[in-house]
Amino acid sequence: MNLTRRLITACTVLLLCLTVGAQTGYEDAIRENPDRAAGVHHAYEYIPAAETPAPRGYKPFYVSHYGRHGSRRNIGSAAERAFEYMTAARQAGILTAEGEALYRMVDAIHEDHIGMAGELTPRGGREHRAIAERLYGRHPRVWRDKARRQVNVQSSNIPRCLVSMAHFTASLDDCAPQLRFDFVTGEKYINLLAHDYYGKEEISAASGALLRKLEQTWVDPDRFMRNVFIPDADRVAAVIPDPYAFIYQIFLYGGIRQCTETPDADIFGRFFTPDELIAWYRCYNARIYNSMANSAEFGDHVIWAARGLVQDIIERADAALADGSPVAADLRFGHDSGILPLAGLMDLIGPGDRLHNADASDSWQSYRRVPMGSNLQLVFFRKRGAEPLVKIYYNEEETLVRGLQPVRGPYYRWSDLKAHLERRIAQYNFE
Repeated sequence: MNLTRRLITACTVLLLCLTVGAQTGYEDAIRENPDRAAGVHHAYEYIPAAETPAPRGYKPFYVSHYGRHGSRRNIGSAAERAFEYMTAARQAGILTAEGEALYRMVDAIHEDHIGMAGELTPRGGREHRAIAERLYGRHPRVWRDKARRQVNVQSSNIPRCLVSMAHFTASLDDCAPQLRFDFVTGEKYINLLAHDYYGKEEISAASGALLRKLEQTWVDPDRFMRNVFIPDADRVAAVIPDPYAFIYQIFLYGGIRQCTETPDADIFGRFFTPDELIAWYRCYNARIYNSMANSAEFGDHVIWAARGLVQDIIERADAALADGSPVAADLRFGHDSGILPLAGLMDLIGPGDRLHNADASDSWQSYRRVPMGSNLQLVFFRKRGAEPLVKIYYNEEETLVRGLQPVRGPYYRWSDLKAHLERRIAQYNFE
């Protein structure tokens, strides 16, 4: 490689690092769009990004994809707790006029959850259809190859993932009806696509403790409580003994509203000031980063869980690269708890960054790194007589691998990327 080409490559890599790694201005971003404060509950926000052309002569021919399910309703206690709080407060007669308005919003969101907690929403379906359509439009050659019509599809057996899979593949089928889809799911596949972390209970307990600690540091609940409840501290405390726990549940309902698209229920806009939203997001973002991402505190135990998934990506890619393979794509549909460890084990710049948990919001934003519909795509390119190249997209944005030298821009030799991934698997071979 001559000096000019080296300089061009170096500058391209630097620009991409700055683009995908920089996460400054989250406060301004939340002020611009308060729904971003929902973090992992933020609906998928497609942001068009630059597309670096492949080196001369290289054409795309195979895609390896992982997608988190699209927008869903709340799960577990988060589906009920805010409604239970507000119902008890209303029955106790401690709500102000604004509190009554909050009750009506919470009731409307809760109504959408009855019998549907955790399930995909219509918005989630539209997200996956749009992601698939853009994937087709970005690399139509992959899907039009008459010799490669097979698409292997693996999914978690959780319904929101299965329905996301259905929307995504239906959209691809609309674009390229000659494709043949092979679908598979089961307990085996949730273990592959979103394996439990090493020391899961310890991580969960530490993440909850971190949230409570940061709430006490960054959040002031007084204004919110005065707005919603009558000025009778004893009566309010009898129903709401922990204001932080109460407001946190309301915050979760406010965040999920964008996924349910419940009309006239803008909890974030009416009941939280911008500064309060930012404070709650900061706490919640740290909890998410600590519990699912590559944190300095627990990252090794989290990304350990993606070893089998990375091995599956390697093996299926090698099979698809073999002469005569009919496979155009391997598609996988899972969870936030699967895609973040995957990004960490691959050591992707941006989503896989290793930081201290309480400092995460300074450079790592859950609304961008793991919103509903988050996706990771490896697109393979070939040229007669040359080694295949791979480009990685994270949430449809070209993404780099830490410490791995690309051929040009974001394009890596498959042999280099494969060796890197195998080293990472071996590095986390502990039980």
